[in-house]
Amino acid sequence: MQLYSAKETAKIDRLAISIDKVPAFELMQRAAESAFNLLNGEWPEEKKITVFCGKGNNAGDGYLLASIAKERGFEVVVITPKNQKNLTTLCKRARSVAKDNKIKICSFKNINNLNINNSVFVDALLGTGLKNQLRKEYMEIVKYINSKGQKIMALDVPTGICSDTGKELGDSIKADITVSFIAPKKGCFTSSGRASSGLLIQKDLGVKRSTRNLVKSNCATLDTHKLLNKISNRNPNSHKGSYGHVMIIGGDSGYGGAGLLASKAAAFSGSGLVTLATRKEHISSSLISCPEVMVKGVESGQDLDELISSPDTMVVGPGLGKSAWSQQLLQRVFLEAKRRKFNLVLDADGLNLVSSLNLRLPSKNAVITPHPGEASRLLGKSISFIEEDRFRAAKLLQNKYQSVVVLKGPGTLICFEQAGKQKTMVCEYGNPGMAKGGSGDVLAGIIGSLLAQGLNTRDSSLLGVDLHSISADLSSLEKGEAGMMPSDIIRNVPILLKQL
Repeated sequence: MQLYSAKETAKIDRLAISIDKVPAFELMQRAAESAFNLLNGEWPEEKKITVFCGKGNNAGDGYLLASIAKERGFEVVVITPKNQKNLTTLCKRARSVAKDNKIKICSFKNINNLNINNSVFVDALLGTGLKNQLRKEYMEIVKYINSKGQKIMALDVPTGICSDTGKELGDSIKADITVSFIAPKKGCFTSSGRASSGLLIQKDLGVKRSTRNLVKSNCATLDTHKLLNKISNRNPNSHKGSYGHVMIIGGDSGYGGAGLLASKAAAFSGSGLVTLATRKEHISSSLISCPEVMVKGVESGQDLDELISSPDTMVVGPGLGKSAWSQQLLQRVFLEAKRRKFNLVLDADGLNLVSSLNLRLPSKNAVITPHPGEASRLLGKSISFIEEDRFRAAKLLQNKYQSVVVLKGPGTLICFEQAGKQKTMVCEYGNPGMAKGGSGDVLAGIIGSLLAQGLNTRDSSLLGVDLHSISADLSSLEKGEAGMMPSDIIRNVPILLKQL
């Protein structure tokens, strides 16, 4: 599914009007009709609707939805900000329709005089055009809507969310459902936009796909099934060497679990051979955890030399630490990568050492998997800079390090270069239960395994992120978000691979 910016969506609107010959007001009517039908289908027991309308075309959708609801026998009231000057032309027309249908329209300042308990709230305050902080009056309305505990449907984009970045602009509507019109807005798929949107429903309003395709987007969601097909069925005449050799390098003293999780994830993801290079003290626990992994104790970078001469893929960073031992191991891998062009996954302290030592990546056959804190160090920017526009941050990282970038977080982003242009993919899956130490190590192991099995850096990252996130969603269904563990994610990966 292609994702679009506000500017790109507006262009599709214009093309629908000029090419498909759909008048702008008819598009607004279609939006209102589709939103009402969705609302009525999701909450069939509800017969009261309160619509919060601003002054733009988003509000026009709200006024028409209110009219449709009134015609269908619903009890309806529209709430507006105090200032109702400078309405858009379409909004004025829609408001007139609402008045003709005897819809009760009240100012927010008088809301305490209304009986709007037990009604569905519809957010039609602000649409895709919001780029700056919410003004005080809108902030008050947003806080009121969120405080009432009512069911909430947002039209197009939850008020307070930047549709291009997903950043929350002061505060935002916390919708149960967001119905997106014509084209999905990329800001609803990551950062605060993902949480505020609730269940996302896309309505194309009858705009032809050929018309939407005239507007090129460099952003899309992942396609799990298409990606799974890239792993071919196993040849009966094969052996362990047929499915690659991945080496995990990490697990300094006190951080042994990270390397164990990454290596176990690699084994469960299909690698023919998995080696873990770690502190000697972790050998026993690794063998108990996953005896299929070959464990090698290394006490210096020199100890690593013989081990790194054969693996197809190196995953460096899980539990690596920042000690002299850690630096030696990373530098040995970088030297070998210049000599022999193997695949490289850098995670956790592998990334922190790259930034602190100001290292260049030794090869373009690399994947970096930073969370926002690591991304801030790699770019020399604040975490708030990263989070205010994750799409921008991912592109800057990709440009600086010339690698595939997996920027972790709600709505993980994968940025890569394709045909000379940057493209960003967004993962729709995952849940807050993944916010636990070890989840990122599991992801690094999965990506490394897929690389060793022959997928390129782009496809390994795309499929790895999807497998990781969907497996986590399965874990949350079984154990709940609070109680699920990274090791539970590992156990669910084979279930998804079994679908091949």
